[in-house]
Amino acid sequence: MEILHLIKLTGAKVDLENISLDDTEKRNSLVLKTPTITLPFLETKEGNISQSKAIENYLCLKYKPELLGGNTFEKGKINQWIEFGCCELNQCNKSIVYPILGWNDFCKESFNRDNQKLKDYLKIIENELSKNKYICGEKLTLADVVLFRYLRYLMMYSIPQGLRQKQYKNLEKWFENLMNTPEAIDAYGQTELCKTPLKYTGKKEKNEKNEKNEKNEKNEDEGEKEEKEDEKGGKKGKKKKKDKKQNKEQKEHKDHKEKNEEKNQGKQLVKEIEKKEYVPSMLELPRFEVKEKQNNPLDALPPSKFDLEKFKKEFLANNNKKSAMKKFWKEFDPEGYSIWYIEYKNEPSEFITLFRTVIVKGDILLQLKYFKKYCFGAFGVYGQDGDYKICGCLMWRGQEIPDEIKEIHCYDKLSFRKLDKTKDRKDEQLVHDFWTKVKENEKVLKRQAIDTRYFY
Repeated sequence: MEILHLIKLTGAKVDLENISLDDTEKRNSLVLKTPTITLPFLETKEGNISQSKAIENYLCLKYKPELLGGNTFEKGKINQWIEFGCCELNQCNKSIVYPILGWNDFCKESFNRDNQKLKDYLKIIENELSKNKYICGEKLTLADVVLFRYLRYLMMYSIPQGLRQKQYKNLEKWFENLMNTPEAIDAYGQTELCKTPLKYTGKKEKNEKNEKNEKNEKNEDEGEKEEKEDEKGGKKGKKKKKDKKQNKEQKEHKDHKEKNEEKNQGKQLVKEIEKKEYVPSMLELPRFEVKEKQNNPLDALPPSKFDLEKFKKEFLANNNKKSAMKKFWKEFDPEGYSIWYIEYKNEPSEFITLFRTVIVKGDILLQLKYFKKYCFGAFGVYGQDGDYKICGCLMWRGQEIPDEIKEIHCYDKLSFRKLDKTKDRKDEQLVHDFWTKVKENEKVLKRQAIDTRYFY
């Protein structure tokens, strides 16, 4: 996704090929072509280039050199912010966001330390953006692209709305400007900013200090045990120690020999990445090209007395959602509009992590971006770690499921139930719950709202 963002910005003529982490044979064969034995790499007429930053520099130089600055000082300043993003912000992602996504173990010490550092880093960026439209002046550069990349997860999951609006107004404005560009939407999909920070809910917690101490204590205990056995056993103990030393030397010699053989044969070119089955590669996730319908059949329906746009504005602006719901039912036109409960029928192992679930939910809504003017509702992720569900209540024009819904890539995995409060009072309560309980941890259908948004 990151390289795709730059490709869109530069207009580079590059074909992307995504390789699954499971396809070890393919990955092994590809790294033979790379100078540094790493992925990703770029094939050019002059030769191959590997390492992400080198590839990005090459694409900028060839297709849009202005992204790298106009003079020596500008180039140096741009590299300064790129390094800042790669080294400082990326480290904050690893300890703050990655545990939530299931990519890293959670360490309380690292989280607290880097969370404090993050506040300082954001102040630095905020100060810079208070002077300029972009991080290095009035023009977009590669530095903006890289900083956006490393800030994206933090802005989505960690930095709350209240804090952004109070202390980082310029940063938020800059970020929203970038996230709403066609190039960013094509590469990442819709980016939804964090309202309240997501918290790590897993049981496993890593403690760096204790882990090191336990390891040292274990080694010391084993060493003391061996010494005592040697003293007790006399000659036998000495012989045992000598044999052990010889075995160790033989093993080291054998390992060294095997390592050289494998290196010569090209077998040890790829270091296997530990893969957790429920975490997909971001580049493996499908992206969608959505086009607005011309002459939409919904526009030809008989006029309705219900003003959808007026309702949206009033409902969203009303802090008393219960009062807003009462007004809605008085004005609702059941002949011109219909309300539906929608649920994604996932496999038992499909939505174990929040990360995967949020991505699928986002892709569904991304494909409906031109359907918003006919629709309103609440749709999101509900549940808890290891058991998430995508569902919601949507109201739209007409009485049938429209083509925009039927053309969603996972339509066959969605279930639909038309709601009618005149026939079942439970249907009215269901709409009420979904439309009034969108805050984190509020319960709908006995499940906690985790990542839920109004769709309008």
